[in-house]
Amino acid sequence: MKLRVAVLLTGGVVVLAACSPTEAAQPAPIAGGTSATSTGTTSSSPAPSSNSPAPGSSVASATNGPVKPPANPGTPVPTGTPGWKLTRANTGLAAHGLKCDSLPLYTGPAAPPAGTVISGKRVEQALVLFAGDITVEKSCIRPTRLGETAPLITTNGPCGSNSCQVTGAPVTIRDSDIDGSALPAKTIAASCAFLGVGTLQRNHISGMGSGICFYNTGHSLNALAEGNYVRGLRSEGESHNDGATVRDFPLDKNPGRTLAFRNNRIDCSTGNDTGALFIQTYGNDIDNVTVEGNLLEGGGYQLGLESGFGNSYGRNMKSINNRFTGTGWGAAYVSQNGTAHKWAVWQENHLHDPNAPDAKGKPAATP
Repeated sequence: MKLRVAVLLTGGVVVLAACSPTEAAQPAPIAGGTSATSTGTTSSSPAPSSNSPAPGSSVASATNGPVKPPANPGTPVPTGTPGWKLTRANTGLAAHGLKCDSLPLYTGPAAPPAGTVISGKRVEQALVLFAGDITVEKSCIRPTRLGETAPLITTNGPCGSNSCQVTGAPVTIRDSDIDGSALPAKTIAASCAFLGVGTLQRNHISGMGSGICFYNTGHSLNALAEGNYVRGLRSEGESHNDGATVRDFPLDKNPGRTLAFRNNRIDCSTGNDTGALFIQTYGNDIDNVTVEGNLLEGGGYQLGLESGFGNSYGRNMKSINNRFTGTGWGAAYVSQNGTAHKWAVWQENHLHDPNAPDAKGKPAATP
């Protein structure tokens, strides 16, 4: 059996991770690499005060104005629609009757200042949203140039020898397309659509190596992925691809912070698949994570939970009412690596059967 090796570039530190498709504990770190690093030594920027400007209330030169109503408006799915009812037509721009090529070009900075709202624009450069207090809505992020392994959108700030700065204020990306199709597979196979910490809602995400990467999340902000459709990911060579992943979410400075994947459809079908949703304590401890109402598809294991690298997942990890296609290596696994507990809640998780009521096929075995 050929052993696959992924190289993760972390702010100048090279980490090698092996992956054998027959061993549940072995899916490798993020698809080939990013510039983010372990957050164990990363200090978050100060949280904004209550006097911080609301999104859109300042920086008018970077706001670019509202979206013009489309001639043929789409039909967004109602709030709370589960992931198995999401399609290309009811997520992202298409749900609002918009197309990437018809949007006006964004001419603002790649690193917009706090208070920026980018609305109804075609963005042909990668975005660095480190300033925080930024909203991107009804837009198309489709870079035409990108460094290999670089994310299309990140909330990370400047990186040192072994850490990157973390945004100190919320970032929201909603009702948009994040599209890597303008770039060759060699460039994009090790890139995340989104890397950092933020709120992603109702987006259509396709064409890059990995989708939503909550990594370098800091110690204070919540994270949410809700109603997104991740599909059409691409591999190259020995890349390792995740539909979505969590690599750190510590509670040491804010025990009440939460991370949720809710009502998403996530398909990782590249041929080099770690899986649809891969939760691994590569960068720091992880806790207070809820995975609910998602359809998880593709190769690898569709839901993985791993302790390792000297870190551990916590006692408040929940998987509720998800659907799995059961393809690849199977629906789900847990690799404890010395951790005494598994999922705190494993409830109403089923294999996906589109012909059954609420798509409930056979129960997914508790991993």
